Amino acid sequence: MGKENFIRQIKNSAEYKLLDKVVKEAVTVQDAARDLVNMTMSALSIHGPRKQGGIGLPDYNVSLAVMELAQRLEPSKHTKLVEFISHLQKQVAIDPSTNEPLRVQGNTLWTDMPSFGYTELETWYEFGGDYKDPCDEALDSKQRDRWANLNAFLAQLTQAADIHYTPPKEEVRFSPLDKSLRAIWTTAMALENERPLALLGDTAAMEAACQWFIYAAERLRANVLNSRTYPEAAGAGPGKRYEEEGWTDYTRERWRIWEEALKEARTKCQDERMWKLIDDALASLRRGMAND
Repeated sequence: MGKENFIRQIKNSAEYKLLDKVVKEAVTVQDAARDLVNMTMSALSIHGPRKQGGIGLPDYNVSLAVMELAQRLEPSKHTKLVEFISHLQKQVAIDPSTNEPLRVQGNTLWTDMPSFGYTELETWYEFGGDYKDPCDEALDSKQRDRWANLNAFLAQLTQAADIHYTPPKEEVRFSPLDKSLRAIWTTAMALENERPLALLGDTAAMEAACQWFIYAAERLRANVLNSRTYPEAAGAGPGKRYEEEGWTDYTRERWRIWEEALKEARTKCQDERMWKLIDDALASLRRGMAND
């Protein structure tokens, strides 16, 4: 009941209602972003930037609204949501009293998307709402759909993110909209799992991994070609089947293993819908390689 009440509160927020209009194309992405900035300025004038309920509230609410809509909508319906977040992230909110960028938790609105990172992380870890194993074939269908939809959205957002790779050992700042790390977590769960692929072919984990390849294969392949790596604490290491490899990054070897695992999952899967999804994922993976 607590989760249902929380979702109800999200849906009743002005930010959710605004984004729902964006998705339904009742308002343009640009107009919606302007309205959200106006909400932020209104909160600033009423509460002040350092008080509870101040500028951080629209930022937090819009992040929650994005996460809820992403889970509710089928991947084909995510386009406007991705456009909105991509456009909003390019805006900078200015405090009229100081002429300096507004900040929440030390991060700039909206360039750093202050609340988006932790709300997205918490939502991903819920696995669709109930914290149950995405590798379980018996996972509730609603939870499965929500988590697969979320990963499809994050993949589309990651594909659209503005990323500039730099030479090795140079410090690089990636976009707050780039969730490539989540792609590794998902694919490791589905394709590097110690469990037989025959048992994983029709699971939320496999479906989510397929969504990453379908919607972000070019970005994931670019990560491979640029040897993108993560600190050990990021959890980008291999699944239990490949523990000895010690990966913390995108590598050609890992990409090859993912492709072979998808092929094996395709031959052993008994569900027709998942056959199609895995086929689409393989086709996207190969297109990504064609640009090497």
